[in-house]
Amino acid sequence: MNNLEIINFLGGLISKNLDISPPAGRGLIKLAIKDELGPFSDHLKMSIEKYVIVIKNSLKIRLHALKIKNSSSITKFLIDKLIKSQSLLTLGAI
Repeated sequence: MNNLEIINFLGGLISKNLDISPPAGRGLIKLAIKDELGPFSDHLKMSIEKYVIVIKNSLKIRLHALKIKNSSSITKFLIDKLIKSQSLLTLGAI
């Protein structure tokens, strides 16, 4: 599984939901990973389960800090899409 593809996938979903650029969406994911796992973690070796934890915790906090009103529904949507797309992401089809 290519974790850069997962970051691109999640960043794209965030960018569409928040009407921001895809690089900004990817940046939010990367910052949330750094918040959750620390600055020296290897985000290229993360499991799907760790991404779910990052989304539930750090990303939700970041969205709330940015005063995104529907942060709970966005994080739920991201987790649902990530889990449903897990096999396609593993195959590199997304």
